[in-house]
Amino acid sequence: MINFAEVSGITIENLGEHGLKALRISNTFCDALIALQGAQILEFNVKYQSYTQALLWLSELNSYQPAKAIRGGIPLCFPWFGGHAEEKSYPSHGFARNLEWALVDVVDIQESGHQLIFELTDNALTRAYWDVAFRLQMQIECGTQLRLSLSLVNLDEKQIHYGFAWHSYFPVKIDEAAVYGLQGKAFIDQLDQHRHKIQHEEAIHFSEEIDRIYPLTQGSFQLRANHRTTLLINSHAQSAVIWNPWIEKTARLADLKPESWREFVCVESGQIASQQQYLEAGQSVEYTLEISAV
Repeated sequence: MINFAEVSGITIENLGEHGLKALRISNTFCDALIALQGAQILEFNVKYQSYTQALLWLSELNSYQPAKAIRGGIPLCFPWFGGHAEEKSYPSHGFARNLEWALVDVVDIQESGHQLIFELTDNALTRAYWDVAFRLQMQIECGTQLRLSLSLVNLDEKQIHYGFAWHSYFPVKIDEAAVYGLQGKAFIDQLDQHRHKIQHEEAIHFSEEIDRIYPLTQGSFQLRANHRTTLLINSHAQSAVIWNPWIEKTARLADLKPESWREFVCVESGQIASQQQYLEAGQSVEYTLEISAV
């Protein structure tokens, strides 16, 4: 059990009328908010001398109900992305974002900020959807940049396969936003009968709904959020998803305001839609995601 009285800069908050547990982080470098459900970072604001810069977007209409996905921040889609390939009744994007994780360690390092480690292991609920013994850990480092490390350990006696994505929401002015780093890459157009295409343009601009899966990338992207701010997004994961719901789809999503499509873009990092990810018994794998502003 973590004794928060011994760690400076962290307080416990209850979100919404259901009292969903979250941790408020404050240090020299940033302010952040992390929900125990999904080990999901909801807010991350970098501190500069005279102002703060928000690196994540969070919907104002979240109800923060237990076991209900939270719109915004960085939800973790695991152990699959999108709908389940075989069982249509299974939760979209897996179960990891809908379960409460255990906080197993937290450190306040004066020179660099806070480091927190969350853990999720198999139980009766996870085995109902994914009959695997596993340990999943998320290390979140809150300093001058946001750094996430996801490690998966196969505790089973058999080979397992999985997919995942950090479903990152970033704040933008949509008419100024552009995503760089995907020129020449193949993608699956989710809005055009899942056709496979090549991106020839240097940058993605937003003038309509977009939903693209890039199976293989270099894992390094630049998001021009507005005329002043560019976000740098770097990951060891190979896949990416670019998404903005635009006007009509936003209207169908109850946890988004009608004008929300103007305010965010999702640039997601993960392992999806490429070769199947396998992990042998007793083996482990780790992925990282780093986000900073320039």
